Amino acid sequence: MFKLKKYNLVFLGLVTYFGFKAQTFEVEQLEQLFRPRIKVDTKYIFDSKFKDTISVFNQKEANAVFTFPIKTKLNANVKLDLSSLKLKDILRNSVRLKASQTLGMLRFNTRQVNVGFDSLPLKNNYTIAAGILGASLTKKYRILFYSANIAFAEQDKTINKATPRFSGLIGQLHIRGLKNNFFYGIATSYSDGLFLAAPFFGGSQPIGKNFVFNYTLPVQVNLQYKNNRTLLTAGITADGYRTGINYNTKRVNVNYTSGLCYTNLRYKFSKTFIAKAEVGYVFYQNWRYTKNDFVRTNFMINNGVYAQVGFSILFGQTIWEKALDWIVKG
Repeated sequence: MFKLKKYNLVFLGLVTYFGFKAQTFEVEQLEQLFRPRIKVDTKYIFDSKFKDTISVFNQKEANAVFTFPIKTKLNANVKLDLSSLKLKDILRNSVRLKASQTLGMLRFNTRQVNVGFDSLPLKNNYTIAAGILGASLTKKYRILFYSANIAFAEQDKTINKATPRFSGLIGQLHIRGLKNNFFYGIATSYSDGLFLAAPFFGGSQPIGKNFVFNYTLPVQVNLQYKNNRTLLTAGITADGYRTGINYNTKRVNVNYTSGLCYTNLRYKFSKTFIAKAEVGYVFYQNWRYTKNDFVRTNFMINNGVYAQVGFSILFGQTIWEKALDWIVKG
């Protein structure tokens, strides 16, 4: 039981850090992650019954993220080196490129949860987060990426008792081609008395011309099909959050964890506007309050379905696009 509980906490920490949906570092997603943008989406989990009560659980939420540039460094020097006649070695030895970028992030999330067994079933929860994320090119032409965030996550009835929550990540990405890469690192979080640290490993592997297999272990795997402006993705992922909440007149933390399979469609209308629609099946749901001595704390929820829609507005260039322009234009 202890091992299972500990695993669930690590699982929660990872899915909470990765921002409600585990990020893979496939090239197109890299472009969106390290590019200034506005991202908005809404999600609804339809009625699901609690396993050992007649009560109903459902959830609707809206999420908005604004990513903006803080500092960009770019310095390129080209000096032809023919010590090796292999094209790969010529490029590596001849181009001296220093590139780094730091971005700021603001996120606001509002979530209404229906916890049917509660005397006041509708819970209005809010999350406000701010942080920085960045990337830099190493001497071996790998990408070092990092992130640090502070957040407040509370029910409207506990906002006056809000406590800060912190998370951070550092990792390295190895690029093996336009669609082939792998990455690894460690994610940490401290959330109102709960500290977690967990390693992660992932990557992207092309399958034929149009398919890419992505994985971010231990929280997501998916298969993508891309054709022109359309990106179709199917996979299995984890979702979850931790927030302060009022329960039997006491402020406690609630941990919601879930596992789901999904299919989503992204369509790129232009270089700056992308729309997304997603449907999925939630095959695991758990609602757990922090341990206390006065009431029950753990509630399992039956399977359910959900739907999600959203859009992203991209603006400016990534540091990698700027670096390419620098080299091409001299």
